[in-house]
Amino acid sequence: MATSTGEVEKINVRSPYYLTVDSQGSPSSGEPTPPEYDPPATITQPLGCGEQINIGEDVGIRVYEVDVTNRSGSFTVNFTINIPVKITHQLTEDSSPTVVGYKGNNQYEQQLLDMEIPASELTGLSSGTAQGGIPITRSTDSASTLTITVEAPLATDDYQLIMSCPDETAAPVSTFSLPSSIPTNTNLLNGSQTLGIVFRGNYTHSFLSSVSLKVYISGSLVETISPASLDMGGGDNPTIIFSNISGLDWATGSFPDNPNFQTPLIIDNSSFISGDNKIELEFNWDTSLWNSNFLLDLTSFYRTGIFRNTTANAYQFAYPYYQNQFSFYGATDRFTTEVRQKAIDRFFYYSSGVRYSFIYNTTTGRVSNSTDTNRLDIFEQDNAF
Repeated sequence: MATSTGEVEKINVRSPYYLTVDSQGSPSSGEPTPPEYDPPATITQPLGCGEQINIGEDVGIRVYEVDVTNRSGSFTVNFTINIPVKITHQLTEDSSPTVVGYKGNNQYEQQLLDMEIPASELTGLSSGTAQGGIPITRSTDSASTLTITVEAPLATDDYQLIMSCPDETAAPVSTFSLPSSIPTNTNLLNGSQTLGIVFRGNYTHSFLSSVSLKVYISGSLVETISPASLDMGGGDNPTIIFSNISGLDWATGSFPDNPNFQTPLIIDNSSFISGDNKIELEFNWDTSLWNSNFLLDLTSFYRTGIFRNTTANAYQFAYPYYQNQFSFYGATDRFTTEVRQKAIDRFFYYSSGVRYSFIYNTTTGRVSNSTDTNRLDIFEQDNAF
């Protein structure tokens, strides 16, 4: 082993300067001069749900931050690792980090031991390139960040991380309340916008009256309408409106061509979430007294809402027709009004006891087809009258 001499040596024959050097690692000692080690700075970067990270040559520490706000359930950090790295993770709400340990190829184990890494931390190494997933469970939707720390003591090549997250939990639609002060105009009340459905056509008028309707939102039964309330075989067209405000009628006015809407049956919309909602309609009747299916020639889907009818002195649901009588509910004309026919379904055969679905978006008012086998045949529109 070379020893230190502490000699003062001239830098070179032409230099007037002298330098005190240690003979260890000097050219005269015959040992190579080790490069000075400068640990790399820790790198912090975002990692999105569903995103993939691929790292080639690397050494040091990388911190990946995953925004898990409004997500709960099972998360998985999927990995493919050759040269070992140490993985640790922690959620904002965790009191301490979870140390997963080293993952990677065990052919590098001795190199890690030579770096004085305890053998107890290397039990996760495997034969060949390591592949697997690190499960992480979260039970709340509160604001949070998942921090994944990857320590690479060796020059690493080919490690890959893929972040798998549960779907974002959609926020419920805010509950609407009538204003404390009575409006003096006919503007649509902000926050009251919702979906109205009208079942109409001559075929319904000759249909057996003892038919009921079940309505489902996101797979849960929210309303069963009795045959007497639905009155499918009556003279007026049955209508339903999704709202948390009951006891209101469609707008009343002077309509030369009244399509004969029934007083709307109110379906509680408190289970709506912001964005897409799957709605299912299930008609039921005694098939021994009627056919196993029936043809409904037209189902119309309207974007409606609550306004103050200043003539009738009553809160009512915006009527999709003759909107000029109500100053287009606060819009300038029929091209800018929110009250619109968003879709229709024509000549559809319903079978008793079958749930037929469609998608309603609370934000845009869009009505569209679902991907279910039993679904309505929606034709999207955006018309105002």
